[in-house]
Amino acid sequence: CPSPSLYFVPEDRKLFVGMLNKQQSEDDVRRLFEAFGNIEECTILRGPDGNSKGCAFVKYSSHAEAQAAINALHGSQTMPGASSSLVVKFADTDKERTMRRMQQMAGQMGMFNPMAIQFGAYGAYAQAVSIDTILLNQGI
Repeated sequence: CPSPSLYFVPEDRKLFVGMLNKQQSEDDVRRLFEAFGNIEECTILRGPDGNSKGCAFVKYSSHAEAQAAINALHGSQTMPGASSSLVVKFADTDKERTMRRMQQMAGQMGMFNPMAIQFGAYGAYAQAVSIDTILLNQGI
């Protein structure tokens, strides 16, 4: 009987890596991270001009491999040309990204947020409940 892990792969095996040297290539990043497990994807984020933004995504085969890389590398060293030590953390899930976008939009609306006017002191709570309802309706 095949292992259940073949059917269920947790989402949190993709890492965000920040504070890289902007001269580092995908191969350089792979070399730094391959000691912790099998890397399925390695992508340096680049601007419209093609230059590195100094951050990358690294996707491992398993959650345990990703966690090992975080434990070993987060804050462990400062890359030449970087302003602070290496940041290694789990990448946001789609749900987290959607929530952050909605919170940013609500913040930009400020006092023009109809929930804040309609519910006064309870506006923040009503807004959070509304966001949850929207996410549920979208199946997120």
